[in-house]
Amino acid sequence: MSRKKKKIILQYTVHPILFLGIITAILLVSGKPILSMMKANLNMVIAKGAPGYSNEYTSEYSSLFLSNKPFDREDIQIPEYGAKYGNILCESIEMKVPLYYGDSDNILEKGAGQYIASGLPGEGKTILIGGHDSIYFAPLENIHMGDIIEIETNYGVFLYQVTNTAIAEADDTSAYSINQEKEELILYTCYPFGQLLGKRSQRYFIYCEKMDNES
Repeated sequence: MSRKKKKIILQYTVHPILFLGIITAILLVSGKPILSMMKANLNMVIAKGAPGYSNEYTSEYSSLFLSNKPFDREDIQIPEYGAKYGNILCESIEMKVPLYYGDSDNILEKGAGQYIASGLPGEGKTILIGGHDSIYFAPLENIHMGDIIEIETNYGVFLYQVTNTAIAEADDTSAYSINQEKEELILYTCYPFGQLLGKRSQRYFIYCEKMDNES
């Protein structure tokens, strides 16, 4: 086979394969946020919960339980990691999000995830909860001061009022404190909202003060 024919074969076989390999690698890296968003969208449709938590949240059980018994801190159970233990609701921005204990990538594809070193609703501590800005926490872009956020669990329903918002770097730990002597709900998500590609080095924080009326 002549050198010219070999060159033609390389041009039409090996080079395209190498090109496709490079393109595939780029798509796998840059497309990860898109794949994560698609998976999260699918989970919103399926609305599946996490197994293994004896007191896992269901709205029917919650209504029955709360109608017969006032809130007591002794009723608070620490959920298993990955368990759904409630819902987050905000009527003013039409947000309803399943709440899970833990904040791994898998959890955040199913709903909002709580940082496990923070407190549970009703414990009188900081509650730190994250969620994807392109899916579950997308409505937070339209949150306003004074809006009411509700967390419903099997042991109680808790109301929080938005008092402040802030934008901070992802590694800026001064944006929150989990050692406060009061109960404060802090929601956070990536910023800017809806940006799927590129570096996501900032976070959007919503600070909420606990209201007295609880059930």
